[in-house]
Amino acid sequence: MNISIAIVDKDKDYVARLVEVLQEYEDLNVSVFTNVDLLEETLLTKKIDVVLFDPDVSDSKISLLNAKMWICLYSDEARNTSYYTDCEKVIKYQRISKIYKEVIKAYADKVGSWVDFDRSQNTKIIGVYSPIGGSGKTTVAFSLASKFSSFGKKVLYLSLEQLDASGLLNPRTEEEDGITQLFEAIGENINFELKLKGITKKGFNDIYYVEGFERIIDYNTITSDEMKEVIERIKKSGSFDIIILDMGSALDSLCEVCLEISDSLVLVEKAGEIAAKKIEMFATQVFVREWMGKMFKVCNFMENNAILSNRLDVPNIGNIPNFGTQTFKNVIQMITNKDVMNVNTILK
Repeated sequence: MNISIAIVDKDKDYVARLVEVLQEYEDLNVSVFTNVDLLEETLLTKKIDVVLFDPDVSDSKISLLNAKMWICLYSDEARNTSYYTDCEKVIKYQRISKIYKEVIKAYADKVGSWVDFDRSQNTKIIGVYSPIGGSGKTTVAFSLASKFSSFGKKVLYLSLEQLDASGLLNPRTEEEDGITQLFEAIGENINFELKLKGITKKGFNDIYYVEGFERIIDYNTITSDEMKEVIERIKKSGSFDIIILDMGSALDSLCEVCLEISDSLVLVEKAGEIAAKKIEMFATQVFVREWMGKMFKVCNFMENNAILSNRLDVPNIGNIPNFGTQTFKNVIQMITNKDVMNVNTILK
């Protein structure tokens, strides 16, 4: 979707900076006006979706017509903000990438949904799962995302655990959980694809992410149908080459639907007798046999004489050594830089 945005501001230097950044977003078509009369004349003959305007561009109140949405560039120095109390607004002098996200989120709420087009031809969902607590599943999920990102792939990392620990690499910046907003979007007349663009961030090693659950109650209110719809809509958007699903260890209904819709599954195994027993029990489940054809495994915390289960006859794409007391960030970097996982096997 291409969104036409008209910027109306007399500050030419600020507008130049604004346009320079906004033009980098492929979904925007940006035009500039320093004169309200010219803008109003243009609006009579040309479709403009969003008008982003400084309230002091005119001493009198602007007629907010003939555009889908008007957004006031608010600043404490502006004199005429009282004219536009009922208008959407964004803070003017802030990081321009944040202005973009706020505009996109506001526009998504305004225009509502439209017919979904499936652009997921080249998008692959990779689920990362382990029935073993403390197996390093999140480490493997992030390492996969990091490795694919280093290949030039556009990767989205989604933490679908009850409590999102990925903030160790990507500190939380929003008061409201990003992923919760996606679940809310499917139940309301909100444009899902734009909402996704508005809350997606680029973080560690250029991996894209949406902030995960922070409250267990939010996770517990999600149904399996909602989980399936959100993930399928993300895939349909065609916004990413690869979507990494970092799942919890419990085989609840939400986890099962993620295992089902994943194109490939990476099972994380940990050395040890108890871990081997859990893998053995997992292998006996009826539904596991249905997924064997898309399953791979990674053995984590590998040491000499490690005890592993051999019940799952699936390709082993990596043996990750025990890195000791290294930080999470350092471990991800070492796995990414060392040749310990053959990730290309997953994409074949």
